[in-house]
Amino acid sequence: MAEFQELIKNFDRIRDYMRQFYIYGFKARTEFDGKSARTYDNERRRIESWLADYTRADYTSKGKHVYINVDSKEIPQNPLYTAWKSKSFTDNDLMLHFFLLDQMIEDGNENAGMAQTGAVQTGAAQTGAAQTGSPPPGGLTAGELCDRICADYGVVFDSQTVRLKLKEYESLGLLSAVKDKKQLRYRLAPLLPLETAAPSPVWDRLMMAVKFFQGVAPFGVVGSTILDREETDNEYFQFKHHFIVHTLEDGVLSDVLAAMKQGRAIAFTNRSGRTGNVFQSRGLPLKIFVSTRTGRRYVCLYQENTRRFTNMRLDSMSDVTPLEIHSDYSRKQDLLKRNLDRLWGVSFSGSGRLEEICIKFYVNESTETYVLDRLYREGRGGEIQRIRENEYLYSGAFFDTNEMLSWVKTFTGRILDIQGSNHFAVAKITYDWEKMYEMYCRNGEESGEEI
Repeated sequence: MAEFQELIKNFDRIRDYMRQFYIYGFKARTEFDGKSARTYDNERRRIESWLADYTRADYTSKGKHVYINVDSKEIPQNPLYTAWKSKSFTDNDLMLHFFLLDQMIEDGNENAGMAQTGAVQTGAAQTGAAQTGSPPPGGLTAGELCDRICADYGVVFDSQTVRLKLKEYESLGLLSAVKDKKQLRYRLAPLLPLETAAPSPVWDRLMMAVKFFQGVAPFGVVGSTILDREETDNEYFQFKHHFIVHTLEDGVLSDVLAAMKQGRAIAFTNRSGRTGNVFQSRGLPLKIFVSTRTGRRYVCLYQENTRRFTNMRLDSMSDVTPLEIHSDYSRKQDLLKRNLDRLWGVSFSGSGRLEEICIKFYVNESTETYVLDRLYREGRGGEIQRIRENEYLYSGAFFDTNEMLSWVKTFTGRILDIQGSNHFAVAKITYDWEKMYEMYCRNGEESGEEI
């Protein structure tokens, strides 16, 4: 029988659940088909233990809907950071942490901090076992550490478990490793100087920067964790457009950025948000795009099988695996840069051909210069020509003109004509205008009123 635990071992297990049930709030308990209803209840209690102050519930014909309700003006930091700070651990994880640090403390080491001191008190001093002595200057291997832990504390650990923990601590900077023939020898890494009792003005300014960083930057949970360590909070900054949900894919973003730094291709699992279909894919990550309107993030990939660029939503990706290093990485980046001017949003279309569009605007030159300013500012490289008094022609070629429609609609009432090579996109927007005319203008025209 599954039991509720507040902590989690694998973040991917709960990421999709939080998004579908709490962020978007469009699924009820009866629609949870991943596992049993008991699993739903366990996951719900876990999330509500993290976000008790922000969860709400409504009742519809489908049942009870739970969701997160926050006001960006009232929250000092993203409440979803709590999920990242809820990784589980076992009793063996705790014991092994102190045992390893205890065994690696060297005699006369003045840099042994509070963690190491705690390890000594938790180790042989409490168990009454005889210490095996200071480690050799060259460090200890995983096998030697297993033997010393068994001799001093009477606890037996599998050597593979110890080896994985040592590798993890090396990646965190707690340990340093040196190759000795076919083995790795580990020892404590040099510690940073202890902080002074009175923080300096520079430190205060750094904390101010961290408080801003945790709200606006990717991986803001790092800044939030630093604030937790300093027992302080963000009391200065509020964010009007605070896209809190996107922290849930920071783990995927980290893996993608690591592959980009090394020039590697990646393999990943993608789940379609529309159909729910899951498929495996691969590509060469080149750039991260972020929507200024929704905060949604995409990774731009070059796919060798189609020899085309494509953008994938980060919130649909999981299980990112680094592959081989691409020898032509910089050339693919240059190729992408040459195509960015023809990218209106994130779609490279499917045909690979540019789509042309021409729009004729009516702009009162004496009172509506701000409309022209918008065209020049937001036109994304399109050409603007004055064809006669108060009439202007905007033209351009882009990969997918269908992405322009939302922008074009903001000029409704000023558009005299629209033509384009993508007939579907043109027909779509003209149909919307015709329906709007029938709704708001036809009755007045029939009754003889001035429109």
